[in-house]
Amino acid sequence: MKKLIITIVLFFITCFIAMLEGIIYKGKAGAASLSAQNGLDSMTIVSVGEYKPTIMDAGKINDNPSFSDSTKKIPVSAYSINSKKLYTGFNVEPIQPAQTVGEPLTKLYNALVKLGMGTYSTPYGELWFNSLRSKTSSYGLRYKHLSSSATLKDYGYAGFSDNEVSLYGKKFLKEHSLTGNFDYTRNVVHFYGYDATLYDIDRDSTRQRFNLFSGNAGLISHYNDEKRINHDIKLYYYNLADKYGASENNIKSTGVVQTAIGKEMLKVNALVDFYNYKTRLDTINNTIVSVNPNFVATGEKYRINLGFSAAMDMFVKSKFYFYPNVDLSYNVIDEIIVPYVGLTGGIQKNSYKSFTDKNPFVLSALDMQNTNKKYDFYGGIRGTLSATTAYNARASYSNVNNIALFVNDTSELHNKFTVIYDDGTLLNIHGEVAYQQREKLRISLGGDYYQYKMKTELRAWYVPQVQITASANYNLRDKIVIKADLFYIDNQFAKTFVQDTTSSSGLKVVAKELKGTFDANIGAEYRYTKKLGFFVNFNNIANFRYYRWSNYPTQRFNFMAGLSYSF
Repeated sequence: MKKLIITIVLFFITCFIAMLEGIIYKGKAGAASLSAQNGLDSMTIVSVGEYKPTIMDAGKINDNPSFSDSTKKIPVSAYSINSKKLYTGFNVEPIQPAQTVGEPLTKLYNALVKLGMGTYSTPYGELWFNSLRSKTSSYGLRYKHLSSSATLKDYGYAGFSDNEVSLYGKKFLKEHSLTGNFDYTRNVVHFYGYDATLYDIDRDSTRQRFNLFSGNAGLISHYNDEKRINHDIKLYYYNLADKYGASENNIKSTGVVQTAIGKEMLKVNALVDFYNYKTRLDTINNTIVSVNPNFVATGEKYRINLGFSAAMDMFVKSKFYFYPNVDLSYNVIDEIIVPYVGLTGGIQKNSYKSFTDKNPFVLSALDMQNTNKKYDFYGGIRGTLSATTAYNARASYSNVNNIALFVNDTSELHNKFTVIYDDGTLLNIHGEVAYQQREKLRISLGGDYYQYKMKTELRAWYVPQVQITASANYNLRDKIVIKADLFYIDNQFAKTFVQDTTSSSGLKVVAKELKGTFDANIGAEYRYTKKLGFFVNFNNIANFRYYRWSNYPTQRFNFMAGLSYSF
């Protein structure tokens, strides 16, 4: 650009000089004129004579103007990618698993012995001997003695003696467990339910003794695969004999098999129960066979158990029974509210052992019949109120044939009992609440309401209408343990007779009321060391004389103290 300006300036200077020379020349010669028009290329020269004009060579500037573009263009080059797998070697180094330090195992002792002494001349002793931890087997021995030389005012000698010996063991196999028990029990009671101010009876003549030998063996599977057939098979035997020639032999076998069918479960229960009951006058044989298949379906919210029970009672003549077995439950709110409903039934075996377990003051010769619960319809609601509290409320209505009832025997001193049977219906309302805070505190409260409607009998004899129990266990730093039991038993009634001239038999049935009771038992244990401890128990704190059976009062307030030692 600069060169262009210089060129133009030089051009105008040249033109100006040329014009100036022409003017001068015209003035001198008078014959020549110079006019400049439009630059050098339009100059006109007029000459007179032989004048030869000449023009000096112009000095040309050879530089040409040049332009520079400040915008740079980047050339676009064509390119391509040549893909090639690059091998990168990586060696995995194993990471050491994290290890958590668990709590140390509690030291176990092979044996524990407890000794005590209480009022009413009541010695107590108990011994446990067990094997230590083992992955292959466990076994143990237990012995217990409890007796009393109690004499209750105005009643006969009320002493008793209980002795128990038990051997037990378990063998752990690869996918099974083999279990076994052998037990011997010797119980002695006295028929003290008579007026000692009227009768002077030798205590040996009121003595009753029961000897019981029993044992069982079982095989249980532990398959991890639910589609395999898991099973639990057990065999039981016992022999019971008393002082007055009564004896009973029982052989029972139970079996449970279950397997998964898809997402559901098929479960089958089977039972064969035979017993032989002998007295000095008669012999009774009875066999019960039952099969109970169930189909169990579970979902996210529901559980359904559908099945039935078929039973055969081969007593005198064979009878066949069929019962439904249905149970439905639905989880409304996260195990907080779980309503349920069901329908079931079944045969209940009555035996000399089952009667003497409830009432040891029965006659040796009893009438034996099995109880038939034709149906039992129930419904309720259960759940958890918190992580520590659970509850259950249930109501049921059942129709039952051959309900066994105890009544006083009128042939002697009215201090023994026999058994009668009657049909009836039963309404039962049950409720319970349990609270547990780890191993520190446990509290439970339960109650039952019974309403019987008998077909023939005036009442359901010796069956209280209301029963309430409460228990608590408090463990203070595993050093002091306190236990408490509270119970309430409502009034009950005994069957008695009075003279009635209007009756054909001359007797009239009267329900004798036995007052109910509320009482409490409290016990405390102080663990001086891990081996040595001391305990004390207080029973019947309210000091009530309660009659569980007519003419048979219980002991009043009593206590026992003793110690325990592990080695």
